[in-house]
Amino acid sequence: MAKDKKGKRAAAQDKKQPYDWIPLWGWALIFAGPLLASEYMFYRAGRTMSMILFPVAWVIFWFTLMQRSGWPILKKPEED
Repeated sequence: MAKDKKGKRAAAQDKKQPYDWIPLWGWALIFAGPLLASEYMFYRAGRTMSMILFPVAWVIFWFTLMQRSGWPILKKPEED
């Protein structure tokens, strides 16, 4: 059964990912854009606790997302 899982994982990694066209700086904007917008929104509303808690939750969310998917945005696609 362990060989079967490794074979499926290798086959899944060989497939072209749907978001390979987004460069690393694009992912940085996707991460930082909503974070900065929400920080500005919380600042204008005077929500200091939300200004502290939301970035923590945002980073944990992205870390969990990347951990579960195998950090695909940091792996460069192989050119054939």
